[in-house]
Amino acid sequence: MGALVRSGSCLLFFAFVACGNGAAGPAPVHPVPAIHVLRGPTMGSSYEVKYVADHERPDVAAAVTAELAAIDQTFSNWRGDSEIAKVNNHASTVPLPVSARFAAALELALQVAAASDGAFDPTVKPLLDVFRAAKRQPGRAVDAESLAAARTRVGWRFVRVVSVDGVPHVQKDRADVSLDLDGLVAGLACDRLAARLAGLGVVDCYLEITGEVLCKGVKPGGVPWRIGVVDPSADLAGDDAAIRSLPLRDAALCTSGDYRNAVAVDGQRTHHVFDPRTGRNAEHRVVSASILAPNAALADALGTAALVLGPDGVRRSWARWRELGARGALLLEVGADGELVAVEFDWPKED
Repeated sequence: MGALVRSGSCLLFFAFVACGNGAAGPAPVHPVPAIHVLRGPTMGSSYEVKYVADHERPDVAAAVTAELAAIDQTFSNWRGDSEIAKVNNHASTVPLPVSARFAAALELALQVAAASDGAFDPTVKPLLDVFRAAKRQPGRAVDAESLAAARTRVGWRFVRVVSVDGVPHVQKDRADVSLDLDGLVAGLACDRLAARLAGLGVVDCYLEITGEVLCKGVKPGGVPWRIGVVDPSADLAGDDAAIRSLPLRDAALCTSGDYRNAVAVDGQRTHHVFDPRTGRNAEHRVVSASILAPNAALADALGTAALVLGPDGVRRSWARWRELGARGALLLEVGADGELVAVEFDWPKED
């Protein structure tokens, strides 16, 4: 017979041959796995979920919506009825009962705080409040005296998770301690979404929330998800060019940067990533810190810590971070000539 053509008649031709007799009929249709995409706003930014399935799954969309709503209800510092607002309004050293979700996040935050010598600190909210107040008033610099006063209320050893009759509680050593877990919440949301999708039988997915990424499994055909570390200079110009890229499977890549969120007045620039130990921005020249880890909450928190510590501090902490599960770190710092210099810790070679 002549050449085959890419048309519906081609399917009928193959069905006829496969039958081995004169009975013609439609070939059975087997759904082909494909990538389905969900996008939307969250946490003042956006999310993107890509999952592999042979058809669109309304249950996946519902799970994503429900999980993001639960994260917001638990950790949002922008709503007065969130669980973290309740904890912060609890001006007492008497233990306060909290959800298992909140307790697990705070316990991880305290682990990272200990492993980074306080460079990551869940009690940093007073410093961020000063920064946010200045940002709401264009032309107002971040006040150094206000930061110094806020610094007295910051210290990760001021808070802990305790169990009372088997129920997790938050206990403060100072009644005026306030928590902010934004340094790991986006990563935590990725982890929880992945677990929720796995419960629905979706094991191959790409999850990105406010720039933090977690990949599970592979794309159709066994092709790995490929993720890039954004070039900060390109990002500021509105481009998404990657300075490094790598395949990612069953792992997270989270990046913290100081170049997007800052207040600049009369030559004085202050960004939102404070060194909790000093109440000021770190004085090194690192502008971006990326972490590879098996879960996104850990990678997210360590990225913040790395941006505070800089290369020397990460070098001193790296063995402890490896014990927590970190697999690689990539710091980008501005060199003497203004060019970006990469500082790597167990970062995989590009293939």
